[in-house]
Amino acid sequence: MKATRAQIDDFLSQPSIAFAGYSVNSKKFGHVVYTTLKEKGYPLYPVNPAGGVTPDGEVIYAGLHDLPDDVKALYIITRPENTSTLVQEALEKGFTHLWVQQMSAGADVKNLLQDHPGAVVGQCILMHTQPTGIHKFHHWLAGLFGQLPK
Repeated sequence: MKATRAQIDDFLSQPSIAFAGYSVNSKKFGHVVYTTLKEKGYPLYPVNPAGGVTPDGEVIYAGLHDLPDDVKALYIITRPENTSTLVQEALEKGFTHLWVQQMSAGADVKNLLQDHPGAVVGQCILMHTQPTGIHKFHHWLAGLFGQLPK
């Protein structure tokens, strides 16, 4: 299930994006991705079952049901065993755009989202948001091997 460039651009242009898998631990990839996207100006709502507050003072939502109703895009960067439940909950709640980070989706998630027009499953989101550092290299490498969406 390969996303198109249009699906990626549509996801990234959403007015607000829930971010499931946020971590307050700055060494975790969920924290690094969240922080990088926030620095690039993406409007994110952090989601983690522990709840709480980010170091910047933003509310961390304990679940998708706690989010404002107008949030219809969801980025998921969780362990595969947690992702399926999040995807099912997002579909039930009416999310129109879902992006599941590579290594976060098993076959069950890919099957659930197979026909969902607003689903992106796979590549790292940082490869598609003005990439820098290692993500810029990954973007270049993916392009070299024809792995970038068209």
